[in-house]
Amino acid sequence: MHVFVRQIYTRITTFWSHTAKTQLQCSTFNFASQGSILQSASARNQTTLCIPLASTILTTSDPPSSTQPFIMWPLTNNPTTCMKPGKGPFHVACSDIMCDHTIDGSFCRLFYPTNPPAQQLDKSLYTTWLPTKDYARGYAKFIGFDVSAPVASMALSFLLDDYKVPAIWNAPLATEMKDKMPLIIFSHGLGACRTAYSSTCTELASRGFMVAAVEHRDRSACATYVFKEVQHEEDEASEGARAGMVQDWIPHNFAKPNEDFELRNNQVTQRAEECTLALNLMEKLNKGEEIINAMNNELNTAMFKDKFDMDKIAIAGHSFGGATSLVSLVNDDRFKFGVIFDAWLYPIERSMYPSITKPLLFINTETFHWQGNIARMHRMVEDFEKPTDDRRVITILGTCHQNQSDFSLLVSPTLGKLLKTRGKLDPHIAMEINNGAAVAFICKQFGLPFEEQLESYLNGENKDVMVGTNVKLDVNYKKSGEKKQQETPEKSQANL
Repeated sequence: MHVFVRQIYTRITTFWSHTAKTQLQCSTFNFASQGSILQSASARNQTTLCIPLASTILTTSDPPSSTQPFIMWPLTNNPTTCMKPGKGPFHVACSDIMCDHTIDGSFCRLFYPTNPPAQQLDKSLYTTWLPTKDYARGYAKFIGFDVSAPVASMALSFLLDDYKVPAIWNAPLATEMKDKMPLIIFSHGLGACRTAYSSTCTELASRGFMVAAVEHRDRSACATYVFKEVQHEEDEASEGARAGMVQDWIPHNFAKPNEDFELRNNQVTQRAEECTLALNLMEKLNKGEEIINAMNNELNTAMFKDKFDMDKIAIAGHSFGGATSLVSLVNDDRFKFGVIFDAWLYPIERSMYPSITKPLLFINTETFHWQGNIARMHRMVEDFEKPTDDRRVITILGTCHQNQSDFSLLVSPTLGKLLKTRGKLDPHIAMEINNGAAVAFICKQFGLPFEEQLESYLNGENKDVMVGTNVKLDVNYKKSGEKKQQETPEKSQANL
C-alpha cells in the first residue's frame, strides 16, 4: 500500500512544481464531450494545457462556469460516490468504540445494519473515511517521508480528507431484524487502519452482519492512538475524547534488516490477541454490559443487547490481516472459519499450519503472490484445483493487491492506470467479485440464504475468476511443499 501512496505523492509534487514553473493563469475552461479532457487557455499567450479529468472537481457550491475559475485535480474519484453502498437489504451505520483507553484495550470501528427514516439518508450524513489528519501524516511516514515535511502529509490529507463511507454515523440499529446477527471480526493489512476496508465492511453489514474492523496497536498500522489522562488542569482534552483525556499516538514500527521475521511474528501474535479482545468486547455488548467508550461519541451501546448471534462468528483479514486471521482461528475456538484476502503468510510459524483446521476461503489477486507464499498456502489447501465446501482458493483476474482495499476506488481511472495501482479489471467490478465471493462463502458456512449468482464466483464460473492460482510452482516447491525462501524486505512487506 505504501508504494501506492508514494506514487501519488510524487505525482502531486511534480504537478505542483510544473504549475509553479510555468505560472499558468487559467482563466477560461472548455470541456470536451464526456468530460475527458480539460482544455485550459492562458489569457496571456493562449497556450493549451490538456489534463485528464477526474470524476470530481474541487470547487465552490456554485456550478462551474467560464467566468468562475475553480481548481480541478485529475487525481481522485467523487468522494461521496466512489464507494458504493452495500447490495444487501439494509442501509449501514457505523461508529468507533475504544474500550479500555490503554494499550491493553480494544479499538475498532463497528459496522452494523440500520434502516433510518428517509430524511436521514442524505449522503451528506455519510461518515468521513479518513478519521483525522493524523492518519494522513501516518501514511506519509509509512511511505518514507518525514512527517515534519509539510507537503507529504498536506498532499495526502488533501486527497483523502473529503472521502465518505456509505454509512451513517451512530444511526440506530435496524429494528426489523427477525434473527440475531452473525459477527465478523476484520483485521487490516500492514500500514492500514480501521477504515481502509470500509467497502467490504459496509457490504457485509448491509447483509445483516455485525462487522468489527479492528485497529491494531502492534505498530503495524499507519498510525493509531490510545488515550492518556491529562496531567495538568490547564491541559485540554483531545477532540472526541472523554473529559480529562488526550490522544497518545502510536507510530508505525518499521522492520530492521535481519529482524523482519521476529518482528512480524511477534506482531501477528499480538494482532490475534487484539482480535480476541474485539470479540470479547462484542460479547459484552451482546450481554448488555455497560462499557466505557473512550471515544465519547454518544453511541447507544444498549441497543446491541441480545442482537449478536454468538454461535455464528467468523474472522476475515487482508494481507497481514489474513495471517492474523489464521493465527486467530488457531488461538480462539469461537472463530468458526476465515475469509482470507491476499494472505501474506510470511509472519506465521511453519509449525502452526497443521493446527489450522477450520474452513477457509482464500481470495487472491492476480499480481500479488509469489511461489513461497503459494507454497505456504498449499499447506492449508492441498489441491487448489479440487476445492471443497470448506477449503478453496480463487483468484480474481486482472487485479492487484490494492483492489481488495478502498484505495483502488479512490483515485481516478487515468491516475490509477498511470501509477499501476489498479489492475486491468475495473476496480468496482473487482470489489463486487471480492465482496460477493466472501458473502457467498460466509452465508454457506452459516447456513444462510444468498443470491445464487454469487456462488459463481466461488466456482470460477465468472470470466474474471479462476479456481486456484495463476502462480506456477517449480519442481522444488512441488516436491517439498515449501523450500527455504530468501524474501527481501521489499518483497515481504511491499503493499501489505
